[in-house]
Amino acid sequence: MTNEESRIILCTGGARSGKSEFAERLVLSLPGRKGYVATGQIFDDEMENRVAKHKARRGNLWHNFEIPYDITASWSKILDACDVILVDCLTMYATNAMLKKEPQNQAECNALADALVAELKEVIEATHAADKTVVFVTNELGLGIVPNNRMARFFRDIAGLINQTVAQAADEVYFTISGITTELKAKEVHI
Repeated sequence: MTNEESRIILCTGGARSGKSEFAERLVLSLPGRKGYVATGQIFDDEMENRVAKHKARRGNLWHNFEIPYDITASWSKILDACDVILVDCLTMYATNAMLKKEPQNQAECNALADALVAELKEVIEATHAADKTVVFVTNELGLGIVPNNRMARFFRDIAGLINQTVAQAADEVYFTISGITTELKAKEVHI
């Protein structure tokens, strides 16, 4: 079973807001074979616990892919195996890229942001061409104070650019806060 049309969906919110659970329920409500792209890496016991909870919640309903880097290298294989794909999450994907590249100045930060944005645009284009649906999960980081160190500001800026890129391409954008989700794209203001 395949989708009737290609869709790009973004689910955003704060940490522990319920956005991943919402995104999983959304994907399960759509027709077709389900794919789960996990971008997290286990570096400590907290992350190990988080990953275990996500895996237990998903069960055996999904084709699972663990992709911390270079999502474009695996995307055609994922599109062949799945009709509806959940990517959880873009923020962790950006974290992995930053830990791997460790930008030391604004030019390197800009280059990394450009590379990640280009990857996501390629994923979105391939998804449309294959007539599939992808649901991206991300954290909304821009609502707090400006971090006092350069690397944290680089991260916030890169995550913001990634989120904007996907939101602009998205057919639907959902925002979850305290377990309550609302759709934002339909209420978008254009000036």
